[in-house]
Amino acid sequence: MKFRDHYVDILDRLTLVREKMVRRLNWGIFTTLLIGFALVIYQIGFPKEQSVHDTVVFILEEIPWVLFLLYIAKWFFQSFVRKKPKVFDRNNFSDFILALLLFAFETFRADYRFLSSIWFLYILLSVMFVIRVMRESSNLKSKRLTPSILFVVSFVMLIFVGTALLLIPDASTHRLSVVDALFTATSAVCVTGLTVVDTSTAFTPIGQDLLLVLIQIGGLGLMTFTNFFAILFQGGISFRNHLILSDIMQTDKPNSLFSTLMKILAYTVVIEILGVFFIHYVTNEEFFTTSVDSWMFSTFHAISAFCNAGFSTLPNGLYNVDFRYNYDFQMVICFLVILGGIGFPVVIDLYNTLKSSLKNLLRSIFFGENFNFQARNLNVHSRLVLTSTLVLLTLGTVLFFITEYQNTLLDHPTLYGKFVQAFFGSVTPRTAGFNTVDMGALMQGTILIYLLLMWIGASPSSTGGGIKTTTFTIAISNIVSLARGKDRVDLFRREVSDISIKRAFAVLFLSLLIIGLAVLLISIFEPNQELTAIAFECFSAYSTVGLSLNLTPELGTASKLILVVTMFLGRVGMFTLLFGLFKKAECRHFHYPRENVLIV
Repeated sequence: MKFRDHYVDILDRLTLVREKMVRRLNWGIFTTLLIGFALVIYQIGFPKEQSVHDTVVFILEEIPWVLFLLYIAKWFFQSFVRKKPKVFDRNNFSDFILALLLFAFETFRADYRFLSSIWFLYILLSVMFVIRVMRESSNLKSKRLTPSILFVVSFVMLIFVGTALLLIPDASTHRLSVVDALFTATSAVCVTGLTVVDTSTAFTPIGQDLLLVLIQIGGLGLMTFTNFFAILFQGGISFRNHLILSDIMQTDKPNSLFSTLMKILAYTVVIEILGVFFIHYVTNEEFFTTSVDSWMFSTFHAISAFCNAGFSTLPNGLYNVDFRYNYDFQMVICFLVILGGIGFPVVIDLYNTLKSSLKNLLRSIFFGENFNFQARNLNVHSRLVLTSTLVLLTLGTVLFFITEYQNTLLDHPTLYGKFVQAFFGSVTPRTAGFNTVDMGALMQGTILIYLLLMWIGASPSSTGGGIKTTTFTIAISNIVSLARGKDRVDLFRREVSDISIKRAFAVLFLSLLIIGLAVLLISIFEPNQELTAIAFECFSAYSTVGLSLNLTPELGTASKLILVVTMFLGRVGMFTLLFGLFKKAECRHFHYPRENVLIV
């Protein structure tokens, strides 16, 4: 038999087992990365003898070579074991690139100091493992995994992983209980900010870094990262996952999904980087031991503020005596909170509007073209969000200034300081959770204002929580329309759809139902606590705010678990959960006779 015949025979045999080999190589890559990630966690977070430490380092240093061989083998089977070999196939090219990067890393690590650092190896293996998990999870296929259920499951998984990581001995200064770790992880993933331990003293720098990662992923949503990496490293995602992510992100243009993801991530990175530089500029470096500590402080608070998390590494939070009167720092935090809570659809709409207007202006100036006037620049959703946000910020500032002028604002002698405190007091209840005043000293009227602002929260598809500004505004508009005898709701010369009105009132009812049930249960388990404080904690938990009247650390285990469930339902949305649990009704082409039911 000729060599060509032997080659064809071998190729045919390999083709028969091609898919099986690729699956086994995928499992080999995932298992190797899992082992590497587990060893990294063990190396960083657990005390051990020097001999064990050296053995783990040796194994970790060999893992890149193993991954290189696995990636090369997978790329070979996918690219050459086929009828028409194709070296640079779009769907397989990412494996070849990763293999080259691993080869380059092993080849040049001895020549460059930063590559030879063991911490660079830790980061490399951890990032590759996270990307692999996201890539594999994007390929999950099940008819039961509806978009709503998948969204909920992603948060549950992230909370459990975060709990496990926070239980690492070196992540905390003293051993956390499972309940406290679960509470803290849930608060970070749901970007709430409620804590049962002091973040500044209970967690080591490693633990604070873990919290920061949980806040960032939880703020943007795990599905956003998952499908972004799936598109980036696989050249695309399935049509089903396309529809899933389109439903989660509430976009009616699935074909522009990757562009939308890129805009969201780019906007997040740009705003957070600007926030880091502004915070570093307005803070006093003398407060920190080193310049690195100052930059880490700026990074933590920029991400925490943009994600509306409310976590702080300062003792007593932003009420710390060294930052209580730093008004420029507080204003930077305010704008980061607003930019994070305004909602990504509004940001994208503003971007498209400004881009179109600037393009028309430049064409008019340089090419003499007529300016193309657009009668409708922003859609109704964006106008509604911007208007309601401005109204709530203005009313909140004025009311806080009036109610606290003779109380907490007395500590600030200048008019500018009083205004900043009032403005901060209007911004932070909108799911941010930072405090620059003594929460226990607030007037009863201010607490009621806080309850309303916490309940309303931020805007849809943002990093914030609450029932959302659009829900509250549509409900108020519907009440006004009914009072005026109108049979529809009109906003900005557009009619609001019936389904939006029905959803708004459903969200209102479900939120009050969950908060009321949480208040009832905690009042049963904590009979000695004031009802106002319990209600404040429950509103803060459901709206993922994080403000507290200093009650949360005093709660028992049962009450903490109730708040955990409340935070989770507030972040994922009870309406989202019900969408996933209940089967959608089939479309009916008939109607029953209508009758009126007495309401009032």
